[in-house]
Order: sequence, then C-alpha cells, then structure tokens
Amino acid sequence: MLEVRHLSRSYEMNGQSVFALRDVSFSIARGEYAAIVGPSGSGKSTLMHILGCLDSPSSGSYRLDGRDVSSLSEDALARVRGETIGFVFQSFHLIPRMSALENVSLPLLLCGTPVRECQARAAALLKRFGLEDRLHHRPSQLSGGQQQRVAIALALCRDPALLLADEPTGALDPAATREVLSLLDEMHREGRTVLLITHDRHVAERADRQLRIEKGCLVQDSGQNLAESPYNM
Repeated sequence: MLEVRHLSRSYEMNGQSVFALRDVSFSIARGEYAAIVGPSGSGKSTLMHILGCLDSPSSGSYRLDGRDVSSLSEDALARVRGETIGFVFQSFHLIPRMSALENVSLPLLLCGTPVRECQARAAALLKRFGLEDRLHHRPSQLSGGQQQRVAIALALCRDPALLLADEPTGALDPAATREVLSLLDEMHREGRTVLLITHDRHVAERADRQLRIEKGCLVQDSGQNLAESPYNM
C-alpha cells in the first residue's frame, strides 16, 4: 500500500538546510495496522504530511498503492487525497459553524454526490459511532471524544482504503482515548490500512507494528530488522 525509499525532507533556515527527515525507507502492506512513534520534533508529523500527500519530499520516492506520487501535480494530489486517504487529526479539524451531519456530508457534496444521499451516508456513519442524538449539534456542543468520533466519520465518508491518524488521542481523556482506539481497531478489522502517528508508546502498542522515528531517522521497525535492511547500509 505504501512504499517509501530513501525519503528526506529538508527546509532552508538562515541559509542552511535543516533536515526534518533523513533517508527513511519502509513499506506498509495493504490492510496493515502500523504506528509511527517518536517524541515531539522527531519528524513523524512531517512524514505523515508526505504520506498524506500534503507535502512533498526533498529527495527519495513515495509510492501509494503502486503509484509514484512524488511528482504529481497539485490537482492530481488532491484527487489522491480525496479518493484514497482519510485523515484524523488531534485538533479534529471540524468546521465550527456546521453541525456534525453537515461536517461529515461536506466532502461528499464537494464531489457531486446528491444532497439526500450525502445526508443519508453521513447520518449512517454518525449513528454507527453512537452519535444518533448529536447529528445537529455543532462541534462546540460536543465533548472531545464526540468531536473525534465525528472526525473519524468525516475521514470515512468517501470510504478510503488508507486511514492516517495523527495524534488522534492527544487531546482526549482516558475514556475517550479507549473509544477512539476501539474505532481504529474496527476500521482495521474491516480491511483498511491504518497508520497511527503518536508520541505515546501505550497508544502505539495498539498497532500490529511499530516504527520509531528519532531526529528524522527511522531507528526501529518491529516488522523488519533494520540492521539487515538494504536501505540502512
């Protein structure tokens, strides 16, 4: 599903190149549940942005579902994001003035789905996640856990094959964290590829495989012996 080879990302600061990622290589199989874990500033969110086609690498290659996306146009990247990837963020990314139903319906409306079908699909997702009595509530009227469940419904509204969750439990209490992780487990059981980005090793342990990033480098991969990898010689 994902194949990253010798990927680096650098930024110019005061006339010098500063690396957020350096020579990272790994693959994620279709249907796998993996976690990218590391401390703040390690480069894991930069990596997530590249994997989500929100940013481009400075060097190296990234193939998504067999397609090299490293040099796609902005329009092509937007299509890939809309059709293949669902995003879940720590800060929910819901539109404050819209209800839960309107938030989840919006991506479907933007791709031309009839209004009645948009609302029916959005309502079905929200009801599935226990929000049947919150369809017309705005984000400010919902708890953090409820907002994150709306955000997961939003991520799933176009039935993506890949779910990218960037610190999805970072703003939640323990009970809401358990709810959200259970939903991610469920998405994985349905056959989706789930990639969880977190600084919390206890959250990362929920995944079947863990990749640890430190100072922009992949230093540990529970699914591969890095010392024997041809990409770390």
